Amino acid sequence: MSQLYRSLPSLQTLRCFEAAARLGSFTSAAEEMCITHSAVSHQIRAMEEAVGQPLFTRQGNRMALTVVGRSLAAETRRALDYLSQAYAVAHAEAVPRPQMLNLSLQVALAEHFLLPRLNEFKQVLGPVVLRMTSLADLEEKCPDDTDIALVYGTGDVPGMIVEKIADEEVFPVCSPAFLTRYPDLSLERMPEVPLLLHSQVTWNLWLEKADLPIVYPTQSTLLDDIALTIRGALAGQGIAMARSLVVRDYLRTGELVRLFDLSVPGIFSYHLACRSQDVRTHYAPQIDWIVRAMRALR
Repeated sequence: MSQLYRSLPSLQTLRCFEAAARLGSFTSAAEEMCITHSAVSHQIRAMEEAVGQPLFTRQGNRMALTVVGRSLAAETRRALDYLSQAYAVAHAEAVPRPQMLNLSLQVALAEHFLLPRLNEFKQVLGPVVLRMTSLADLEEKCPDDTDIALVYGTGDVPGMIVEKIADEEVFPVCSPAFLTRYPDLSLERMPEVPLLLHSQVTWNLWLEKADLPIVYPTQSTLLDDIALTIRGALAGQGIAMARSLVVRDYLRTGELVRLFDLSVPGIFSYHLACRSQDVRTHYAPQIDWIVRAMRALR
């Protein structure tokens, strides 16, 4: 043992001192540590002899720290905290970590598809821990630690094995409250009401199919994610051009209303990607659940 450490009090002594300093009572410290009052007093006395001066003074029913005691108590607590954290880390590394599935998916799919079905999905996962990473709309590049990805796009997911699982159609939706404010809404009046614009390309295709001029009301709002346009529509802020699979639940519950019997094909499709064939095989039940749940929305 280094000569430097020979003069240090024992760990038990330091723990007694820290507890007494924090609680202001030898009795309370003894109760916390499940030892006798005399044992605490003995440990503190030995520490004071080693330091060469008192660490506590009695003030009524409490034991108050001296100036030196306060300084030593702060450093002792810091040292014990450091040791506690070091041993906690060592213990955590020794305990087998649970298996984790790293799933990347775009915000709209996370918010409007998976989160409402999370309990059901976790039943399929079993003891596997789920870690979800959100991607921006139409973003298909995933973090390097992604096991599985669910995206709407071209299917160009770098470094992953991709399979197309569903096509899409898009059409305008709004909330019942919004429709109440515009009871005479018609195709011809579309340029007069607030729109929630995400992809103007999709809006252009729909307006063209409806034989409407490609113009947008000045009160329209431009948003950079389809998840936000759907959230805005649910809040009654305007008409959103929605992807059918993402809003199917809201149409069933009546939270959103489809406007007009007119739709256009989605520009892109839904794809499921896996980091490797081994991942595809290992998580086959979970992947099959995602595919079935997505296709059930059509």
